[in-house]
Amino acid sequence: MDARRVFNEMVVKDPVSWNTLICGYCQMELFEESIELFIEMLRRCRPDLLTVTSILRACGLLQELEFGKFVHDYMTRSGFECDVTASNILIDTYAKCSDLIAARKVFDTMKYRDSVSWNTLINAYVQTGSYSEGVKLFKKMMLELKPDSITYITLLSLSTRLREMELGEELHCNLAKLGFDSDLIVGNALVDMYAKCGKMDDSLKVFENMRVRDRVTWNTVIAACVHAEDCSLGFRMINRMRNEVLPDKATMLGILPICSLIATKRQGKEVHACCFKFGFELAVPVGNALIEMYSKCGNLMYSVRVFEHMKTKDVVTWTALISAYGMYGGGKKALRAFEEMEAAGIIPDHVAFVAVIYACSHSGLVEEGLSCFYRMKKDYSIEPRIEHYACVVDLISRSGKLSKAEEFISSMPLKPDASIWGALLSACRASGDLKVAERISQHIVQLDSDDPGYYILASNVYAALGRWDEVRMIRKSIKARGLKKDPGCSWIEIKNRVYAFATGDKFFQQYEEVKNLLGVLNNLIAKEGYVADLQYALHDVEEDEKMDLLYGHSERLAIAFGLLNTEPGTSLQILKNLRVCGDCHTWTKHISKIVKREILVRDANRFHIFQDGTCSCGDHW
Repeated sequence: MDARRVFNEMVVKDPVSWNTLICGYCQMELFEESIELFIEMLRRCRPDLLTVTSILRACGLLQELEFGKFVHDYMTRSGFECDVTASNILIDTYAKCSDLIAARKVFDTMKYRDSVSWNTLINAYVQTGSYSEGVKLFKKMMLELKPDSITYITLLSLSTRLREMELGEELHCNLAKLGFDSDLIVGNALVDMYAKCGKMDDSLKVFENMRVRDRVTWNTVIAACVHAEDCSLGFRMINRMRNEVLPDKATMLGILPICSLIATKRQGKEVHACCFKFGFELAVPVGNALIEMYSKCGNLMYSVRVFEHMKTKDVVTWTALISAYGMYGGGKKALRAFEEMEAAGIIPDHVAFVAVIYACSHSGLVEEGLSCFYRMKKDYSIEPRIEHYACVVDLISRSGKLSKAEEFISSMPLKPDASIWGALLSACRASGDLKVAERISQHIVQLDSDDPGYYILASNVYAALGRWDEVRMIRKSIKARGLKKDPGCSWIEIKNRVYAFATGDKFFQQYEEVKNLLGVLNNLIAKEGYVADLQYALHDVEEDEKMDLLYGHSERLAIAFGLLNTEPGTSLQILKNLRVCGDCHTWTKHISKIVKREILVRDANRFHIFQDGTCSCGDHW
């Protein structure tokens, strides 16, 4: 570095010389070098306030709390008069080092405070999760000083994190009164806040009223569409964005989850091409998102190909690949990828362990999955979380070892939640052990979970037992608590158009043709030995009506529609928002053999590839 060489050659160095080089290092983000030079300066001459504040900034950005305290003590001992700017830098340094007590002490001892002083400390409280302290400080600020737009943006981020709609609306009202609502950054924050608080209409209203929009605005509203799972709106926004600004990496990371949600291969490939065109493909987060997108769009081969072409891989990259293998029942491949990750020197985190245990669970690899679980704490000192215990319960109970799964739950140091009991209950239903299932259902009902899926699972157990009074009681409880069950829905993409089907749907194009084809198919597979399992028709009706209910399941409608509208021999890809029921799984295996087609079904848990009467999951789903 030329400046350092000239500095070293100087016979006499004054404070200006030292400051120039130290500040230069800081501007180039060479913070460690600036601190080393400051230590050397202390031996030669007395630094001034400019030197000290530059080093404090470096300490904050490096989170060097101890050295930051040393510099602060040096300022006090040397009798430096701290002006507002220096004090603000001290507050910021302590805040970045997560020492809010020290930051507040500096703040409280200031004779005069400007908006930067207040905003820095309020932001520190918000960033560290001390939300109530942040709100208290904001209210105190309003008594002493008029808040600026930065203050409100910080508070908006607080209401976004807490999903505090009332606070957000109050802040929006104040912003409008003060004239800050026309500010671009404020507008972006409001779009984000309303979307994450579940008010997508209000989010769009703010967006449409914005006079100026930048790339951040568009990325924010696209991310809001993903958050609201409104994929069609997301694609419309992307098309509109093209007319105003060029996309960046954040745009790609916003678009790819939309493709994953509805498994649109064509749009996913278009986004991939766009990433390649703009040079984003080499970015690790983009590569990670592409691996996930292709795996969820039914193209595992492309996921692996993206992985292999990535020059740099982090733990998220490996986890995405392990997860992809797990979704397709490739437990052994997932384990091999996990071992290769360790061999490459990448330390697995808690998410990687969830992915690998999940993969083992869905491939019947019980001992291997348990080995991973116990290694997590032994080899990596990672304390298992509730999601790890849920995966292990699922792993053990899927193998039919229900009593062993119950023993494992009893030995848990954490209190079992609905996810734990739900995993065991699903296995009980699959194995037909309805006595154990009834006992587990009582645990779930007593938990008062906000997830209606667990209550539906318990209700289904009572339905299978013919206990219709309990079924009605649970369903009334769900309704009384304002919970809603997602209705079964499946969709299929044919010639770049997506067709959706609800369970029992009779109001779609070609309904009569689909109904007739299902009748023909049911007769054909009956001759092959298929017998409908009526325990999956969960209504208190006669057997004939139960048969009709089963035949109206959404994936069957989608499959029949696909068979009618695609060339013979081509594969079908169906997506479903819920788990495939046992009877539909058996039915689809028979259909794949009769029609001599590969039928790929992605349900809420994983992919099933049905071919010639078998499924890739090996019935471990």
